[in-house]
Amino acid sequence: MKRKVCVFCGSSSGLKPVYLKTASNVGKIIGKNKFDLVFGGGGSGLMETVALGANSEGSKIYGIIPDFLTKYEIPMSNINLTITSSMRERKAKMYKLASIFIVLPGGLGTLDECVEVLTLIQLNQIKNKPVIIFNLDGYWDFFFSLMKQMIEEGFLKRKHLNNFIEFKKLNNLETFLKSF
Repeated sequence: MKRKVCVFCGSSSGLKPVYLKTASNVGKIIGKNKFDLVFGGGGSGLMETVALGANSEGSKIYGIIPDFLTKYEIPMSNINLTITSSMRERKAKMYKLASIFIVLPGGLGTLDECVEVLTLIQLNQIKNKPVIIFNLDGYWDFFFSLMKQMIEEGFLKRKHLNNFIEFKKLNNLETFLKSF
C-alpha cells in the first residue's frame, strides 16, 4: 500500500503569494517522492493548491469532507472523495490514512487539526507518524511561543516538543520524505 501524507492547511489562500507557491511546491514534492495525498477535500485555497501540485506529480488524491461543510465549500472534483457525517469522523479517517502529517498556514481548522494530532501523539493514540510544521515566513512562531509558555508555566513537558519537526525550507521537506 502506498504511503500517504496528510496535509492540514487553509481553505483560503492567505494574503501572501508565497503561501500558494509553497503549497503547490509541497504538493509536487509529495508526488515526486511517491506519496499519495490526504487532505480536507476543499476545492479552494491552499487545500486545492496542494492537491493540484501532488496530482501533477502522480499522487492519488484522497479528500475527506463532512457533509455539512459541502454547503459552504465546494469539494474538489476528480479526486477520491469521502463525505463523512461529522468533523470528528473526518479527522479520524484522515489520521488513520496518514503516514506523515504536514501543517501549512491556515486558520482555526488547521490549528485544531495540528493540536489534536499532537495531543493524540502525546497520549500514545497516534504512533510513528511524524508531524512536520512548515513554518513559512514565521507563520507558526506564535504557536511555538505558546508551547514554550506552556512549558514555563508547567502545563507541558519539554519532551513533547519532540513530537513535531519544524521546517522552514522546501529542501528540508524533500530530504525528509526521501529518507522516510
